[in-house]
Amino acid sequence: MYERHSHTLSRAECEELLASAKIGRVILTEQALPTALPVAYALDSGDIVFRSNDTSKVALALDGTVIAFQVDHIDEHRGAGWSVVATGLATPMTDPDDQQRAAELGIQAWVDSGGPRFVRLSPTIITGLRITYQPV
Repeated sequence: MYERHSHTLSRAECEELLASAKIGRVILTEQALPTALPVAYALDSGDIVFRSNDTSKVALALDGTVIAFQVDHIDEHRGAGWSVVATGLATPMTDPDDQQRAAELGIQAWVDSGGPRFVRLSPTIITGLRITYQPV
C-alpha cells in the first residue's frame, strides 16, 4: 500500500529542476485566450532563455509581455513527478552580445524554421510541486 504525498518546492528547488530539463512550455495569451507552446530553453543566471524563430507565435507575441513558463516531469508508471511554473516579464534579446551569449548556451531549436530568436524570461514568481508515493 502506498500513500501520496505532495511537497511545495522552494525557489532553489524549482531552479534546480528547471536546470535539469531542456523543453518547456511558454504560456501566453493569443487572441484573448490562453495558449501553451513548447520551446527549447536553458537557464542563464536565474533567467530562462528560450529559442524561437522570427515568425513564430511565441516570437511575435513577446515584447515586454508577462508570461508563464512551465516545465514538468511525470513518471506515469509510478504516478509521481514534479511541476514548476515561472512567471515574469519576457524580453527579446536584441543586443548582439546578448544574442551571442544565448547562442553559447547550446539551446537547440524545437522547430527549425526561420532565423533564431532568443527571449529572456526574468521570473518574479517561481512555484513548484513534487508528488511522491511512499509505502505505508
